[in-house]
Amino acid sequence: MRQWLPIIALLLATGLLPERAAASCAVHQDLSNLHRASKGFLSYLSSGQGAYYVQHLRSWISTNPPAPMRQRMRAVGIQSVAASMDELLQQQQVLLKILSSQGRATALETARHMGTPALAADFGTHVEALPCDEVKESGNGSKLVAVAAADERQRQQIRNAAIAWVSFLVLGGSALYFLDRIGIRKIRRTKRYPCAVPCVLQTDGRTVQAHLVDLSRAGAKVRPDGPCEIPGRVTLSFGGYTVDAQVRWQTAGYFGVQFSKDFNFIQLHRLLEAFPLEGKGVREEARLGV
Repeated sequence: MRQWLPIIALLLATGLLPERAAASCAVHQDLSNLHRASKGFLSYLSSGQGAYYVQHLRSWISTNPPAPMRQRMRAVGIQSVAASMDELLQQQQVLLKILSSQGRATALETARHMGTPALAADFGTHVEALPCDEVKESGNGSKLVAVAAADERQRQQIRNAAIAWVSFLVLGGSALYFLDRIGIRKIRRTKRYPCAVPCVLQTDGRTVQAHLVDLSRAGAKVRPDGPCEIPGRVTLSFGGYTVDAQVRWQTAGYFGVQFSKDFNFIQLHRLLEAFPLEGKGVREEARLGV
């Protein structure tokens, strides 16, 4: 699993990278809204039509204080239009006050004197040139259409791909881990230990003396003390334990059995300690049986 960790980290980091692009497009959209509101307001001063632009401009100013707006622009690297934005906002706030106190005609004359129409047009040109522009529509307040929706779809696709890869790696790693554990358990269960444990066989009403020459938790190799035919099922008594078993194979001098129930690991090792291998002949028999 360790070799997959760098890949997982890379995928997660890739899924988070588009956040900066989305934040940039959001700032662009706010600047575009200011551009539209400003041009609409100036058009209202000139023609008397579109009074809703007055409220639109006031709403934008109230919800986008200059200082936080500049911080947002700086965060996404588009502070180049900050100065023109500040100047345009100052002039528009002056014009809004004049409109309220002295009327539309005076506000229009003041706007022309300050050069507000030219300033708004210049601001719009710079805003439209920002990297998030995709389409510019002509008309009252040349409109910047950001690609926030497209960016969101792309970001979601990257996230989905990252989640799919991480899920695949986690599930695959988990499967490999459990298969490995199962293999280890099987090896531990079937590992054979050479031994010389005397035992008694009970089969078809007969009693046969024998020795276990190797032993595992799952079964044993047995050497009868004399030649005999062993049927399919037997009962073994050894070291104070009685175990039911199934004969799996048989030769002239040995047969192998599988226990009906796995032998306890601790009991197995206590038994091996109680009956250590003694004598070269027994050791050789045990070695040949492994």
